[in-house]
Amino acid sequence: MTLESMTPQQITDATRNRAVTVIVPAYNSAKTLPHTLDSLLAQTNANFSVLVVDDGSEEEILSFLPEDPRFLGYRLPHNQGYAAVTNHALDMVASRWVIFVDSDDTIEPECLDILVERGEKEDSDVVVLPLKAIEPSGATSIGPFVDVESPLPANEALRLFIDGRLLFNQHLLFRPNHVRSKDNTYSDLSFTFNLLSTVTTVSFEPRPMYNYFLHAGSVTAELRPTIWDLATVLGDIEDALNSVYSGRAAVETMHRMRWMQLNYMISKAAGDTESPQLRSDVYDWCRKEIRFSHVVDALRTRHTGRGLSLALARTSPGVHSMAYRMRSRLKERAE
Repeated sequence: MTLESMTPQQITDATRNRAVTVIVPAYNSAKTLPHTLDSLLAQTNANFSVLVVDDGSEEEILSFLPEDPRFLGYRLPHNQGYAAVTNHALDMVASRWVIFVDSDDTIEPECLDILVERGEKEDSDVVVLPLKAIEPSGATSIGPFVDVESPLPANEALRLFIDGRLLFNQHLLFRPNHVRSKDNTYSDLSFTFNLLSTVTTVSFEPRPMYNYFLHAGSVTAELRPTIWDLATVLGDIEDALNSVYSGRAAVETMHRMRWMQLNYMISKAAGDTESPQLRSDVYDWCRKEIRFSHVVDALRTRHTGRGLSLALARTSPGVHSMAYRMRSRLKERAE
């Protein structure tokens, strides 16, 4: 088992002739990482490498690496966060393709083969696939994914993300370029947006081969002070947005992103029972930001539930929170 961290140059040399590198950010993930690595060992594609980046863990994370030359390890001297880890990794790898896999998730055995084949065949820059979300109870659901012709021009694909028909996330196959993650808890949104604004063609693979395991204690599952990162994340994509859209289209796009941001924040606040002051602060801030035009645009674009949620949160946060929890209970019973 590999214990020592490799040097950046060693990692660059080891990935140079690989078709794809799987980047696995890891922090104190001794309980889940072996399962992730097992799913990577089971890949039908042989021309890949795996780079596990230990984000200054208290555990010997790199000791879990199998004795396989395709599996590489790099350790950061102290905890720097998800965005920094992925940025360090992208600065080192030299493969044609890259995909991020979290240290508590898995991918299906044929995942790399299918994604790389589609990307190469369609001469695309990015290959998007749906996520299979797995609840602690074992219940599964497939994230938003629209049935479209593949490939599409990147600006058309970006519109699907903006309209909520695809889920902003970093778990996609892409040809690495200069785009890096911003230091933000919700860097998935800005990274995906900024990446798509710099590429030409996006492919779509409809099979859900990425298994995204949900945990009650995850950073984005609970209402935490990091929710305020979401209030600022749109600033990280404004330049990219203006490079893709202009004039009225740019204004309308930012407007739509804004009400989706607010809807997510009030949903987090509504479901919280542990942080009453933070919940109240989030509701108060969002109520000041919600505009009638946000509700109208949500309804006009057939996001009826989100539009009604925005309207109710603006007029009566207490009723909104009660309705949200009632809906969650009904959904749990249905499952």
